[in-house]
Amino acid sequence: MVAAGLAITGFTIYVPVPAADAPRVLVSVDRTLWNRLGINRLTWVRTLRNAGVRPVLVDFSRQPPGAGAAAAWLDEVDGLILSGGGDVAPMRYGDAAIRAEDVSAERDAFELALLAAAEARGMPILGVCRGAQLINVYRGGTLGDFRADGDRYDRHHRLPPGHAVTFEPDSRLAEIFGTQKLDSVVTWHGQHVAEPGAGVSITGRAPDGTPEAIEVHTGSRFGMLGVQWHAEIAPWDGHQQRLFDAFAAGVERHARTKAANSRR
Repeated sequence: MVAAGLAITGFTIYVPVPAADAPRVLVSVDRTLWNRLGINRLTWVRTLRNAGVRPVLVDFSRQPPGAGAAAAWLDEVDGLILSGGGDVAPMRYGDAAIRAEDVSAERDAFELALLAAAEARGMPILGVCRGAQLINVYRGGTLGDFRADGDRYDRHHRLPPGHAVTFEPDSRLAEIFGTQKLDSVVTWHGQHVAEPGAGVSITGRAPDGTPEAIEVHTGSRFGMLGVQWHAEIAPWDGHQQRLFDAFAAGVERHARTKAANSRR
């Protein structure tokens, strides 16, 4: 029964296991029931191990305050992922009137410190759902809310079949996915990127025009990417693994560069 419980749609959560010297990736997670039940093992752990890197899941609520904790974590890894969860506090982007749910000032502070430390190190950075929104806020952008729009909210706050996403033809994401359009993504959000921050390009949109992907060109080949949909929970969609494979390739490049610099 235990073995059967670990098998889902033909794969097991711990196969394959990356090499012992594979680079590590920090995944910042929240404290929702989803994460407390360990379902991350079926999503983030499986997806990143399949890409050949070792995920390190970190819960912000267990970290001491201040930027020092974030910097210490980034010293031990070669890539950063910011996962989904509650809304970013509106005060972070100067809009006290916007509706927000499940706000955590502690998580905002910890992950903004992670972003600053990761960017300073030239690490590949990937934001998913809330993570994409936080990247935009970190760069000085704003967020919008469409929860009061029932039709629009229904289109974006659902599991499969979800909706399509179309990419800009010269975008990094179009290159990664090998196409300018994904027919269906797993989407579950009521907020979105509004005004892009400094250096942020909106490179993917839903059919109704809602921003679904952003890119920031940094010192790394992968750069800083954000996707509004939950790529980590679509094991049946081979396209989504391409995103994590590209991220892992960037992580491996960063690890090699860091190792070479340390030998000088």
